[in-house]
Amino acid sequence: MRDWEPFDDALRDAAADLPPSEETVQAVTPFRTAVRYVTAGLCLSFLTLNGWYLQYLLPALGTFLTYLGFRSLRNNSRWFRFCWIISICEVIFLYIDVILLATRLPDVPVLTGLSILLRGALFWCLHRGLRQAAAETGHDSKGAPALWALVWYGVLVVFGLFWPVPGWIPFLGAAIAFVCILLSLLRVGRQLSQWGYETRAAPVHVSAGRLTAASIAALLALAVSLSLLANHLPAEAETAPLPSAETADIRAHLDGLGFPADLLAQLPSEELSKLVGADFCEISLDAWGDSTDNGVRYTDIQVRIAPETFRCYHFFTVNTPAAGLQNLLTVEPDSSAETVSDPAGQILWERDGTRYAADLTLSLDSYTAPLWGRTYETYTALFSYPFFTEARQGWAACTVSFPEDRRSACAILRYQTQSLRNLFPYRPLPEQPMVGMLNDMESQSYSYYDIAPEAPPPAG
Repeated sequence: MRDWEPFDDALRDAAADLPPSEETVQAVTPFRTAVRYVTAGLCLSFLTLNGWYLQYLLPALGTFLTYLGFRSLRNNSRWFRFCWIISICEVIFLYIDVILLATRLPDVPVLTGLSILLRGALFWCLHRGLRQAAAETGHDSKGAPALWALVWYGVLVVFGLFWPVPGWIPFLGAAIAFVCILLSLLRVGRQLSQWGYETRAAPVHVSAGRLTAASIAALLALAVSLSLLANHLPAEAETAPLPSAETADIRAHLDGLGFPADLLAQLPSEELSKLVGADFCEISLDAWGDSTDNGVRYTDIQVRIAPETFRCYHFFTVNTPAAGLQNLLTVEPDSSAETVSDPAGQILWERDGTRYAADLTLSLDSYTAPLWGRTYETYTALFSYPFFTEARQGWAACTVSFPEDRRSACAILRYQTQSLRNLFPYRPLPEQPMVGMLNDMESQSYSYYDIAPEAPPPAG
């Protein structure tokens, strides 16, 4: 009978642990676990850390956790069921948001408004659900964390509309208030568990862990596939333009002014028509850049088309694999210009012996120099070259007019690529505190030219 002694000992030890301690029971109470899911979900939903996709992953994980918490409570009361339905809508909105982020589709303000209303309704229904749960146990909950969360969220919405950059003091105040609300919500969940409030059976077919993993995997697959499909601008195969006397004369005239023939061949006929009346070209065949090993070469050409008026061109040749993912082009005209107009640009590449071109949309933007505090107007474009292409080139241009007393100016083009820090190709790249520190590659061209070339160039 000695063979049974190990089994008897194990059975006796297991029986000694029954019933479990009060601490063990409270730790695994289904209601308390559900409240923890909801609290963690709300915390992550409002946590946005810009870097390594955390601004997308953390709110997504928070949305799924909120759904899991209310999934367990959906049979407890109509208010918790309302919360569960709202959390499903938030998951649907999350997938819609990824679709908008990954493609060139514009943002839909109606969806943003609906998301705000749904989150407010979620807090209200949670408040009513917790009050009803306390009443069912014969107690009156002293705290109202969900109601305070609704007030806190309303204040955030007002700040976002009327005071988007409130500073550090309001930010710290909002953060402290949010932490207090979350701790109060956990305390209420603990109280209800101690009062004997139980979770009514809500059968599920997929565990919380598997559902969360599958949801995040599906979200990532959707983001990656759509980003790759929408990664490139609409392009057309280049065809030889129909010969015309006007364009032929313009090309011959620019060639006589020294405009390089290979770069001139990149300009379409509509761009050539903007150079009628040109009488001077300032050419920088190897425009200065931040690095000689960055995979991008620059040529800057300024064409005078009228007195004190130049059409400034930046030509670039790209030889870096990261160019197939995301590129940010920034044209910065001279800050002394009276007017800057008619921005335009193209990217060009070859595939299987065919030459393609895609138009760039240069949008007016600005930045503030951190040391000087001065704001400069720029024109930016986001784009990507198709994969498995060759001879990647492009150009960007704008027309700049100067006052009569101005004698010299500069033209700047900044080129930045990102391969890992932003999956979505048409969303702004994160600002970098230092060139080459946190971004994959950033360089620039810088050219200096005379506005009145007949005058002697300035010393130095």
